[in-house]
Amino acid sequence: DLGCARPPPLQLTVRLIMPPKKEQEEEEPDAKAPLQRTRMGEGRHVGLVVEWKGHMGWIKPLSNVQHEQASRHRGLIYLNPTDVPEVDGRPGVMKLGKVVDFTVYSDDDGLGAEDCRGRSVLRMTVPHNEAKECLKDSPQWSEYLTDSEYYPAFEQGSGCLLRKYTWPLPFVLVELWGRDEELVAAAVSIAAAGAPEGEAHLRLVVAAEDLDKVKAVLPPDAEVSEKVVLSRPLPCHEVIVKASKDKCGEVARAILKLMEAHVAKA
Repeated sequence: DLGCARPPPLQLTVRLIMPPKKEQEEEEPDAKAPLQRTRMGEGRHVGLVVEWKGHMGWIKPLSNVQHEQASRHRGLIYLNPTDVPEVDGRPGVMKLGKVVDFTVYSDDDGLGAEDCRGRSVLRMTVPHNEAKECLKDSPQWSEYLTDSEYYPAFEQGSGCLLRKYTWPLPFVLVELWGRDEELVAAAVSIAAAGAPEGEAHLRLVVAAEDLDKVKAVLPPDAEVSEKVVLSRPLPCHEVIVKASKDKCGEVARAILKLMEAHVAKA
C-alpha cells in the first residue's frame, strides 16, 4: 500500500556493470493506513536501486540529502512502485542496480522517493592520458559501487552521473547515466578532451550481442574492434567515431535510441 510501514532494507553490493541477484527474502509488511507525506522541495537527487522486489525497493542516494531522518534505514530511501511514473504509456521499469533520479519526501517511517525515473546509460573508454584531463574533480566511493568511484561534481555540472571503474585495463572505463540529451552532451564533452578543436573522438563500449544493430547507425569510417575489449560481465567491443562534435552527438543519440528500444521490447 502507498506509504505503508516498510520492511527493513537488505544490504546488497552492486559489484559490476550488471547488478547481482538478491540473496535473501523478507517477510511481507502488514497492511496499514498510508502515512502522511511531506515533500522536501522540488530538487532532484540521484541514487542507485540497491533492492527491488516489485512491490517495494530501496535506493542508496549518491547525492547529499539534508534531513534529520537521512540516517534511518542505514541511509537508504524507500521506493514504492506507485512513485515510478509511466514511460510512453507503459509502466516504468525498475530493477536492481539501476541509476535513478527522484524527489524526496519524509513521513513517520523515514525518507521516500517520489517521481522516480530511471536513467539511460552510455559506456565509454577513455585513454589514460585524457582521463587525467577530464576527470580532475575529487571522486567519492560507495559500498554499493565496488571496483569503481563516482564524481559528484560532474553530476552537478552535466546532469549525468559519471562512474569510473578501477579495473586494470589499457584504458579507463567509464559509465555515464543521465537523461538522453544531457547524456549525449556529456559523452561528447569527454570525447572532445583529446581531439582537435571542434572535433571529438567518441569511444563507446557495445555488447557483442548488440554490435550488428549498432553498426547500422555508424558512419562508414567508424572503427570497430575485431576482438572484445571487455569480457565481464559480458563480451563487449569498442566502437570509435572520429568526427565533428555534432556528428559524434548524432551517433551517440542513435545508439541510445537503439538500446532503449531493445529495453522496451524486453
